[in-house]
Amino acid sequence: MRKFFYSISVILFLGLLTFGYYETYRLADTRDKIWLAENSKTEQSVRAEEGDSFGISFVQPELPGTVVMADGSREKSGYGSYYLKEQDGFVQVYLSDKKTVFENTSIQIASLPELLREEIRHGKYLKDQQELYSFLENYSS
Repeated sequence: MRKFFYSISVILFLGLLTFGYYETYRLADTRDKIWLAENSKTEQSVRAEEGDSFGISFVQPELPGTVVMADGSREKSGYGSYYLKEQDGFVQVYLSDKKTVFENTSIQIASLPELLREEIRHGKYLKDQQELYSFLENYSS
């Protein structure tokens, strides 16, 4: 008889534990949906106030394609977030505005393959931070 009660107790405990995990998941999912809806409304209202369908996009800076400018404003870049250019024989990283220096590198332009050298001389766009860091990792010494 004890085995029966212990078995029922274990089954009820596991059921309650499973129900708790499920409710936690649902709560987190609901919070994410609410957060996304609020941020979407904020972005649309900023664009509506400016009367422009291509305005500054206020999204989290860690999202791909988002650039935080030196003055603190955030910009969603349409084509690329980073811009590589040659400066005094070295590769220099600019933000998408092509004016703000993001990083000076120690990568010599002469050490790069010819095709990549030409792309950088004409200006090479990188779409996000992951692509930038991949480039820097591959070509840094």
